Amino acid sequence: MILLNPAKILVGDYRYAPRNNDGPQVILYDKACRVYRLDTDLMPQEAGRIYNGQSIELDTLSFHPGLERAAFIMEDGTLGAGDFTGKLLWSKPGAYICTLFSRDGGLIWSVAKLGGDRMQISVFHSGDGTLAHTLDMEDPFGDSVLRLMDIPGSDAVTLEFAAGQNGISVYELSIQQDGLCSREMFPQGCYISPAWQPDGRQLFTLENDMQVYASFTYPALELLQEQGPRGGEYEDEYEEEDHYPGYGMLYLLNGQAITQNTNERFFLFDPAKMERIDEWAFAGYEPVPASVVFPSLDDDPSQYSQLQSCARAGSLLMFRTGSLHDIPHLLMIEEAAFVGAILSVLTRPRG
Repeated sequence: MILLNPAKILVGDYRYAPRNNDGPQVILYDKACRVYRLDTDLMPQEAGRIYNGQSIELDTLSFHPGLERAAFIMEDGTLGAGDFTGKLLWSKPGAYICTLFSRDGGLIWSVAKLGGDRMQISVFHSGDGTLAHTLDMEDPFGDSVLRLMDIPGSDAVTLEFAAGQNGISVYELSIQQDGLCSREMFPQGCYISPAWQPDGRQLFTLENDMQVYASFTYPALELLQEQGPRGGEYEDEYEEEDHYPGYGMLYLLNGQAITQNTNERFFLFDPAKMERIDEWAFAGYEPVPASVVFPSLDDDPSQYSQLQSCARAGSLLMFRTGSLHDIPHLLMIEEAAFVGAILSVLTRPRG
């Protein structure tokens, strides 16, 4: 196992809005709707608060990449935009589900339910809330969990429809001369929202039905590599639960990737060879027996991660502890430093 040291550990219920594109600032927030700007030492400095009429959940909050602005969805499904003084700048009533600032912050993407299986994609000008584009879509599975994600170096975004065993489908949403357009990214399989190479030219994802990893070019979406099906060459890899893939993944600067298994443990992965390189953990946060995290699993011999999630926020990699810690821990490291530390371990002479 490779052990690394994070650049900073914050103890407290700090949260962040994952974002692939780099920006001049990384903003944290807490349950009380206070917002914090990270200084050069990655310490949070209170920067104000955001309008407290919203429900802060995954994908219901997005920060402007440059200005002190936030887009959010309120308890009643209203989409709103506000500044860091707590002022509500504008709002749009509806049954909104998720929202995301555009790469330059000039637009706000949003998805709302229209009734039945119908969804409406709306793009608003972030300054005054005027409608720029709209597109109606059908939820392919009827009752999906939705997620918007930005694409590195692109003004397009992705929208994931996830319905568990019923299926997963990812669409690219883009603004063309004739308006808002969508295309299904992976009609040939049930792939999840991808991890993007930082330059946006390749992506790495998991086929949910076969539980195999794959990499594609972008924007052409040509298949580069895919693991073989279970059985045959990969049969041994899946004999143990420790090797069964989970849903957390990040594509790194050096072309390698971070993956997680179903016990949320972290691994370094080579998408070019479709091979796992080694398991890694942060020092002091090594995997523990599953029974430590879930006392009811007293006869489970497997190891479970202390860290629950991984995501990119600009140039930072963010990791957050799970239920094992009563007060969450947020671990941060610059992506370049993470890659350098990994390479120094892998190239170190052995013996």
